[in-house]
Amino acid sequence: METPTFDISKLTPAEKKAAMSQLAKEAKAEKDKRKGDVATLKELGTEFLTQNIEALVFRQVDMEKMIAKVFKDLSNYLELKANIYGLDRLDQDSHTVTHPDGSCSITIGYNPGVVFDGTETAGVQKIMDYLTGLTGNDDEENENTIKLSKAVKFFLKPNLKTGMLNPGRIVQLNQMRSDFNSPEFDDAMDIIVDAQNKTKGSAYVSGWKLIDLGDNRIKKVEFRFTV
Repeated sequence: METPTFDISKLTPAEKKAAMSQLAKEAKAEKDKRKGDVATLKELGTEFLTQNIEALVFRQVDMEKMIAKVFKDLSNYLELKANIYGLDRLDQDSHTVTHPDGSCSITIGYNPGVVFDGTETAGVQKIMDYLTGLTGNDDEENENTIKLSKAVKFFLKPNLKTGMLNPGRIVQLNQMRSDFNSPEFDDAMDIIVDAQNKTKGSAYVSGWKLIDLGDNRIKKVEFRFTV
């Protein structure tokens, strides 16, 4: 069914005036409603913040104190562990202590991060030059080369915020060495990999405990806190 059309030209001047007045009132009512909705939205947002922000801030502060205490409490253990096994054995991101009866375990550590020292740009340029020089003698070879080139360029795309390469993508790209089987590609990857420096990120405490619920029911409660 077709929607009936309204021919404004058939209205008298008085009717047109009344219609314009009605439209103006409806537009104003809609504008006022939106203005009221926006004001209500802001009030609800402020109310939400007032009800929750303090508890979250205090929780964060308490968590930071708790993690600092856990790290401090384990310091004697780590010192003795270093004396027993040697400092080279402690060059790790985390340490785990598990109860002898297997009822609970705590792991402390730092989430590892990777930064580049700037020399990786030479490796990136070397790879780009290598890709530019790739040519095939048949359509199938050219098609495969194009696909590989697109993949490599994606993996070498820097992070928009940091301007650095993505460490995870570099790991994936490094696994493509056999696809190219090229000393030039390998040399470029060596430059990029060597330009990476490992850093300590946020600290965390994680672990678990077996809770006896009775009636021969055991529940494994896991936790992880990061600051």
